Amino acid sequence: MNDQLPTIAEYARQSPIPKKVLLLLNRENIIQDPLSDEDRIGLHLLEKVWGKKDVLRPQLNRMSMRARISFVRTATLNSKWERYAYSRFYNQEPGTGLSLETVIEEIQTTFRFRLSKRQINRVQTLRHQVWIAKNRSRNEDDAKRREEEKSVN
Repeated sequence: MNDQLPTIAEYARQSPIPKKVLLLLNRENIIQDPLSDEDRIGLHLLEKVWGKKDVLRPQLNRMSMRARISFVRTATLNSKWERYAYSRFYNQEPGTGLSLETVIEEIQTTFRFRLSKRQINRVQTLRHQVWIAKNRSRNEDDAKRREEEKSVN
């Protein structure tokens, strides 16, 4: 029998729990690296409920509607700087200018690293995704308003 304890990286290869989450648990001193027997028991329990809607729903329910919508809108963004860029573009007041260069500078200052060409392209993509999301939202609002006007007349 192998008495060697698995590392977080080894465990992540066979677990539905992403390595990023395991590393977060390690940073929060909830689990150790390498994983103890106690850690593996706890992670096994977590794996049983991982991603289940009945477990997620009460957690999301504690958030305000606005926070839930924001959370879901940015759920696919893996890094803090991506969520920052998306939020900056999304929360921009209509009619005000927010240049790509400004957001890039803010990211580089706030997160203390230089964006690569690939990351700069990602910021451009995020700006475009926000533009699409805002247009969809505006179109839905306009459609609702027209329906309300029809029902009043």
